[in-house]
Amino acid sequence: LTALGLAALALCLLLAAFLWFGRGPLQQANRYLAGFLLLTAVDVVGWLAPLLPEWLQALLPWRLPLAFLQMPLLHAYGRQLCFPGRPMRRLWWLAGLQLLAVLVALLLGLRYRGGIDLPGLALHVQFYAYFIALVVLLRRYRRVYAQTCSNPGSITGPWLTVVLVVSFVAHGLVLTKWLVAFAGPARWFGAMQVSVGFSALLILASLTLLALLRQHWFLGVPVEADTLAPAATTAPPAPVDPADFVRLQTHMAEQRPYLDPDLNIRVLAAQMGMPQRALSQLINRSTGMHFYDFVNRHRVEHAARLLAEPAGQGITLVDLAMQVGFNSKSSFNSAFRKHQGSAPSVWRNQQASPATD
Repeated sequence: LTALGLAALALCLLLAAFLWFGRGPLQQANRYLAGFLLLTAVDVVGWLAPLLPEWLQALLPWRLPLAFLQMPLLHAYGRQLCFPGRPMRRLWWLAGLQLLAVLVALLLGLRYRGGIDLPGLALHVQFYAYFIALVVLLRRYRRVYAQTCSNPGSITGPWLTVVLVVSFVAHGLVLTKWLVAFAGPARWFGAMQVSVGFSALLILASLTLLALLRQHWFLGVPVEADTLAPAATTAPPAPVDPADFVRLQTHMAEQRPYLDPDLNIRVLAAQMGMPQRALSQLINRSTGMHFYDFVNRHRVEHAARLLAEPAGQGITLVDLAMQVGFNSKSSFNSAFRKHQGSAPSVWRNQQASPATD
């Protein structure tokens, strides 16, 4: 376990330094993740207890209060990725109160009651509470992203999903080890210690390798804060002018902005000379669709017209998808089935069959 601890500690510090000092638009979010990794490193120091001097070993129990800041930092990382620029004052107040409560409990000698490690139990409860909060955050992000962006090309959603799944599995091992410590045989606890150590080292090594091979995931450009800011729900929706929708449809037909795979509601609103929220309401109340579906419907209709032409019979579906504004064949196929009721290959065959009769 000591060797695993040394390797895990080195990887934690290396990755935290990369995230903290790396430049780029995601620097603030990365620093929250770096803080999470630094606190993880503090926790890993406990695995090195046999190598530490006595005065430092005496300080090891005081790692527990710092562990209560790990999930708030991970939650802050997720919020900064999904909705950059939003205030987090309440999040930090809540984290500070949790830290204070644990410190008071330790100072008053209230750690163990009835053979139960109360702060340890609270730490597990805290993890699942923040885990649920992150799942809700991710669902909200995906909903808002679908309303404002025309192509699902952001890595934020899939990346946070991976983070959540890995965190859930890893904490499951930690929880099992904690339960075995109170109710299981001693030999099981040793095996769980090694399992947790190997798992932590594997996760940290994978994350470090990912940071080296996919640096743009950590240093790349996030979606703009104003693009993903959820619309306020307190003000009543403004009335929709049918003439505005006619103007929008004319703009879509004549200028074909949907051919741009990076089109989002901020860009289209600027082209139309209207606020983003007004454009979103105009689309939703006139068609019953979100921005994402509205733009993809125009792309699919354009693709269907091309497939119906003789020249469209020779083009590959991948080239066609890119030509009409999609950034992948899979998203093109899904949108085509949704709006046309069949796969693009089936549609092309149906258009070609009358000519061969």
